[in-house]
Amino acid sequence: MRYAMLVAVALLLTAGCADNTERPYRLPYANGVSVTITADHEDHANPPEQMFDMRASEPDQVIVAAARGWVREIEDTKDSTSTTNNYVWIEHPLDYCQPAGSTPPGNGGLATECRTCRDGLGRCNEWTLYAHMRQGSVSAAPPLGAGLSVGDWVLEGQAIAVEGDVGCQQFSPPCTRHLHFTVFVFEQESLLAQPSDNGDYEEYAALHGRPERVPLFCTTTGPRLVDTGLSYTPDACP
Repeated sequence: MRYAMLVAVALLLTAGCADNTERPYRLPYANGVSVTITADHEDHANPPEQMFDMRASEPDQVIVAAARGWVREIEDTKDSTSTTNNYVWIEHPLDYCQPAGSTPPGNGGLATECRTCRDGLGRCNEWTLYAHMRQGSVSAAPPLGAGLSVGDWVLEGQAIAVEGDVGCQQFSPPCTRHLHFTVFVFEQESLLAQPSDNGDYEEYAALHGRPERVPLFCTTTGPRLVDTGLSYTPDACP
């Protein structure tokens, strides 16, 4: 009941802004880590819409999946001198009909009869984007990395990378280590063919409009909106 009330309040607070996500997402760090929001969905710059920057209180912290889903794209070959990003995309199943061959393990708890995409959306599952992670920390075998490959199924809270500063050299002045995080929905049937920085995300947005959604983040005080300059501790989603 307490969580339900928090969700209802937060949804009211975001009324009139960008679309909300259909589910809350875990703040994407390990339990017990203090995470400071350095830019929330209202004041993130370059571009400004509905994106988040956050950083752990201590370096070398593990980034985790914000919800269960399929790893759809990985780039983690860049080092800290690069002007383009390392990133991971994860697709998170909702109770929508899934593409052929995409059924999550054990049906993932999805309803037997699933909804059709709302508003005619072609790809209506929500996706998360994680960027700036340390070189090799996604695909390298443990203990150097999370050992992930495209197509892998990950669970909420599962390690996927290490916080880093890759891609920060493109800014003036360069940024420092942090995680760039976005939740989004594609409104067209197909992605662009050639990935680039952030995996063709910006090219898609330029052609089809900004696809971002504003999430509630699961923290030790429940699912909530997060604000620039404040710190939170991650927790599992209810």
